[in-house]
Amino acid sequence: MSLRVLAAAVGVLGGGCWIARWAAGDPTWGDATHWAGLVLLAVALAVVGAGLVSRSALWLRVIVAIAFPALVWSVYAVVRGSGDAFALDGVVGAVAVVWSLVVLVLALRSRGGDGGEEVGPAKPPKPVKPVKRKPGSHAR
Repeated sequence: MSLRVLAAAVGVLGGGCWIARWAAGDPTWGDATHWAGLVLLAVALAVVGAGLVSRSALWLRVIVAIAFPALVWSVYAVVRGSGDAFALDGVVGAVAVVWSLVVLVLALRSRGGDGGEEVGPAKPPKPVKPVKRKPGSHAR
């Protein structure tokens, strides 16, 4: 399973939790779905953040995987404090589901079921074929 497919699947689940809470009108189980959706969306954002960095720099992937959800959460906390938090959770959940479904469909379609970047060791780059030049063509 690729990182994009994993992030999209987890994003659909997390967004679905927030939509269910919003649609039900904050039921007694609302706090559980809020926190479950928050954890799932944070995992999806961490996977997306890790995918933003070159596969050769593992240490940088780990840092960005931690920092990207923190950045998104800080912006979300500012926006959430200035409006109706309950409705904003539902809207963010809907955006997460739509975005995740689009990424999931595109990833599965792009490689016939395989979504792209595989989890595992990096593949060595293909050797570059040297260009043969005529003598005296250094400045061209």
